[in-house]
Amino acid sequence: MFLLVGLVTIMVACGGNEDSNANVNNGADNSADPETNEANNGDSGENNSAAGDEEDVTIRVAWWGGQERHDMTIQAIELFEAEYPNITVEPEYTSWDGYWERLSTQAAGNNLPDIINMDNSKLMEYSSRDLLVDLQPLIDDGHINMDDVEDVYQDINVAEDGTVMGISLGANALGIAENKDLLAEHDINLEPGYTYDDMIDAMHKIQDNTDEEFFGFDFGNSEFEMFFVYARQHGQSVFNPEGDGLGFEEGTLVEFFDMVQTMVNEEAAASHDIMMDYIDGGNSMLGEGKAAMNMTASNQIIGIQQSSDMEIGLNVMPSIEGGEDGNWIRPSMSFSISSHSEQHEASAKFIDFFTNNLEVNEILQADRGVPVSSVVREHLAGIVDGATAETFAYLELVEDYTSPADPLSPAGESEVRGSFQRVVETLKYDQATPEEATQQFMQEAQAILQ
Repeated sequence: MFLLVGLVTIMVACGGNEDSNANVNNGADNSADPETNEANNGDSGENNSAAGDEEDVTIRVAWWGGQERHDMTIQAIELFEAEYPNITVEPEYTSWDGYWERLSTQAAGNNLPDIINMDNSKLMEYSSRDLLVDLQPLIDDGHINMDDVEDVYQDINVAEDGTVMGISLGANALGIAENKDLLAEHDINLEPGYTYDDMIDAMHKIQDNTDEEFFGFDFGNSEFEMFFVYARQHGQSVFNPEGDGLGFEEGTLVEFFDMVQTMVNEEAAASHDIMMDYIDGGNSMLGEGKAAMNMTASNQIIGIQQSSDMEIGLNVMPSIEGGEDGNWIRPSMSFSISSHSEQHEASAKFIDFFTNNLEVNEILQADRGVPVSSVVREHLAGIVDGATAETFAYLELVEDYTSPADPLSPAGESEVRGSFQRVVETLKYDQATPEEATQQFMQEAQAILQ
């Protein structure tokens, strides 16, 4: 089944505010500015006078990101408040690392913000705990206009019973960010359809022909997202359709773990400690020319490019000869309304504004992914350039290498992901064989899901 997010953690995000080495879980972002690592509640001040007879209301909006995303979102909020002078917005923002811990604390205290920036890996968890409002009635009554949003960008946020858990803020897809300058220097051109072996051979070629410090491929702490694609390329899935077990064969994971361990041991990929040093430092191996390729969500190349003088591009995921298309287009992240909110209509107007307003999307510059509204997307396509334009082009390219998305991951996805990452770490340090690592993960995951 598909993890729709984003991967994208590897989502996403899973852009300009996405750390270049961020986990791509639907746009996950590790690039917070130190001064904004704690949520900034701000001072809402006095409400502006209400338009007509509309009551003055205040809504709280929470999101994760780095400083540039914060700045752009604050500008967008100012534009919204000018359009709706009776609605005051109190922003709450932090980095990816602290975001979910903060929301968990707020949920326990029945004090969630009105609008929550949601990652797709968390939607089922929050929905199953009755923490999200069904947005379908707000769509039906016109408070959220979805007329220009194709199903492919929104279907993943709809539960089997028709409940709309969130509105996608942008689309992305898992992919490989490439240092084009470095690859060209070594006469390497990996056309779509290239295999995992082709990618590994390219890393060895650069390693053998450079005196510079070079770490090869950067997994970006996103091996879990990479395995999602790898399993789908084998016609399998990480989770079964019911969400109460795993959906892949044991041999598929052994094969994947063997590839990861071999790449690290043969220096075709960065070691775990080097990878984590870069992530913790908010730096980019790819941007510095210390890696040639990086597992990523497509919108994350915006942040990588901003930190590099080299040309960064996007390529499709490696393929398996005779395998299936494993990728998918996914929401990079979404806005949901919490069940603690008493301001559903005002919150819906805010979400609609981000979805459909052209001026606000000019400010946001597709940072949260390629806009889901076809009207907004066409408007921005003639405006954006550089790495942002690359994300638009990539989504057109990757359509030829995708298959239908799996259902959203089950509520235990976060724990399963944690188990996978711990097992991968032992694998990279040669503390377990691929077979041992597979057995450990599958046992732990089954216990979580049952």
